[in-house]
Amino acid sequence: MYHVQSECYMLYVACFVSNMWESLKFILPRAVKDAGINERVTAVRVLDTATQALVARWGEDKAARVKFLSFNTGTLKVETESPAAKQMLYQEKIDFINTLNNKLGERAVMALDIRSRGF
Repeated sequence: MYHVQSECYMLYVACFVSNMWESLKFILPRAVKDAGINERVTAVRVLDTATQALVARWGEDKAARVKFLSFNTGTLKVETESPAAKQMLYQEKIDFINTLNNKLGERAVMALDIRSRGF
């Protein structure tokens, strides 16, 4: 009997935690927006996701030549010291933006501002 009660209690706790997690998934985005940090959270997500997406696309060695500087109002600023990397980014611009937005789960990035480092 004790064993059955213990299992029921564990099931109850699991359901409670599951319901609490579901509630947090709905509450957290609204709380972030209400706190006024939604843009900063989105910017951090975009920068991290862009780095991961470029490494997956080009590999670590080539992606290391590109630095994602900032994200503001739909524009992702990119800096590179390599003319070849700059050219590749220009050629893959639309596909990279689509891949990035797909990974983010929203249409956040509208444009890439690609700059050469040192000029």
